[in-house]
Amino acid sequence: MSKYIVSAAALLALLAACAAPGPTVRTNVDPDSDFSRIQTFGFTKPLGTDRPNGVRTPLSKMLASSVIREMEGRGLRQSKNPDVLINFFVNAEQRLDVRQVPTTTSFHGYRRGRYRTWGGYETRVRQYTQGTLAIDVIDPARNMLIWEGTAEGRLRDGDTGITQERADEVVGAVLAKFGQ
Repeated sequence: MSKYIVSAAALLALLAACAAPGPTVRTNVDPDSDFSRIQTFGFTKPLGTDRPNGVRTPLSKMLASSVIREMEGRGLRQSKNPDVLINFFVNAEQRLDVRQVPTTTSFHGYRRGRYRTWGGYETRVRQYTQGTLAIDVIDPARNMLIWEGTAEGRLRDGDTGITQERADEVVGAVLAKFGQ
């Protein structure tokens, strides 16, 4: 159960990052792969977001639906004997943002209130959740990862729900760079 909660939190963080300016998307591609030959796709079993016993989670279902929509929009079709397999992973981790910021203080003397002077530094610490979604594309004939895309973003305070629309936005942002 805790793995599912962590997975859901990671996706929440990632999906929440879709609000401006959006998640940070990065890709990595195998330069020896020919993406023009890819006509069909399928999914690994189990997916990285499924339970250890292979039970499909609601998160897996939403991500798979988003991937199907994106891949079919590129002219690919889902197959039982695919050219490529797709898998995804989510991760959430607590992070700290620590900053030293200058502060000012009023000068207390005969110049009282006329101008402000430098007062040193103040340490500000903020805790937040960083979520990551990784989408892997695997060539099953070579058993090799040929493309990977990741999206990272912060969880907004008070965000409580995962929706298909938000999954579509993040998966779309990652797969917009498919093959690049």
